[in-house]
Amino acid sequence: MKHMKSLTGIAAVLAILLISFSNKAFAAEKKSEKTLTFTVSMDCHACVQKIEGNIPYEKGVKDLKVSLDNKECTVTFRTDKTNEQDLIKAFNKLGYTAEVKKDKKEDKAQHGHGAGPEGHNNMEH
Repeated sequence: MKHMKSLTGIAAVLAILLISFSNKAFAAEKKSEKTLTFTVSMDCHACVQKIEGNIPYEKGVKDLKVSLDNKECTVTFRTDKTNEQDLIKAFNKLGYTAEVKKDKKEDKAQHGHGAGPEGHNNMEH
């Protein structure tokens, strides 16, 4: 009977360790993904089809969303397989210029809009 309890305890500990390691592995995999939005020089539906037919097959690309209206492509990719420069080269290879779209928050921070010198919003005064 004592032997059975110790086996049950060992099995429980192993199960907890297995669950713990699998969650960490899943979290680590998610950490290696990045999503960037590129402004791309496309101007028609044929451009969209060309991009949708090629960019998803670039190494490391996990997801692609294309907006012709905004002339933007949002790409989710594995950072251990590709990077921003390689994706820009992939757009260039298809005949398009591409650059990473600046985040509006970053753009305001770089140009000094929004918060005043004391960290107060100028709009409050």
